[in-house]
Amino acid sequence: MSANTVDPLFASEIPQSTLSALLKEIRAVGKTARGFISLFGLSLLFLFAILVPLLWGADPNWIENVTKNQSPSWEHPMGTDHISRDLLARNASGLGRTVVVGIGAVISGWIVGIALGYLAGWRGGLTDIFIMRGVDTLLAFPGILIAIVVLTILGGGIIPLGISIAIFNVSGMARLARAGVLRERERDYVTAARCLGATERRILWRHVSVNTFGAFAVALPLAVVASVLTMAALNYLGLGTAPPNATLGQLLLDGGRYMRFAPHYVLGPVTLLAILLLSLNFLSDVMSERLDPIRRRDG
Repeated sequence: MSANTVDPLFASEIPQSTLSALLKEIRAVGKTARGFISLFGLSLLFLFAILVPLLWGADPNWIENVTKNQSPSWEHPMGTDHISRDLLARNASGLGRTVVVGIGAVISGWIVGIALGYLAGWRGGLTDIFIMRGVDTLLAFPGILIAIVVLTILGGGIIPLGISIAIFNVSGMARLARAGVLRERERDYVTAARCLGATERRILWRHVSVNTFGAFAVALPLAVVASVLTMAALNYLGLGTAPPNATLGQLLLDGGRYMRFAPHYVLGPVTLLAILLLSLNFLSDVMSERLDPIRRRDG
């Protein structure tokens, strides 16, 4: 076989243009009402988290010589907090930290969970039993309880918070990945790949895994939603991020103490969380419809 000849079995694996395919998918998502709302909301949040530190320039941890819990004004569009820090800068910093830690923790947990699920579903036997009983043990406890235990052992901070959220995501993803492998490993294309001499590792990672990504794409926005809510709950309980660093949950905790006479304090983080969670839920719905051939045809 010459160097320029492509094996027809694996020809579909060669990407034509990853960037153009991604842009095409984004345009398709934006054509639906919920898709447009989700992309518009996520774009607003992205611009808020990026542009406010660049254009506003205020240090989110700087204590200014102004009135505490000051109402919104030209100098402080979102007001100030209980120790006279600018809330616009702190909300932008808290949003960025919440999203980065949430997505990073989800991806880290998914890497471990998908690897375990693929291994359990493909190998079967004792490997499957051993891995899945460990996953079932994690599922026997509420995720928030596991996160609290991890933070109690490791202490506060961004990294322990990310680790606790990552562990929270391992069990569900392992079961989802295993279910996908069990469904795909009996398909005809797997038998054809074996007949043509493909190794088990190549079949799993280059063929079976590709056909399970649809479920992951639908689950990703919902997993980020769950992680953000868990992180906000942990910060609201006083766990996770250490002061003076801000997250949306920490801002809610601080603002809740002064809500009676400074309602602007909690208005910012509540609005940002609502836009983020609503956008991600809509995005998950749209992705589910696009990846379901029956629903896409009926639509």
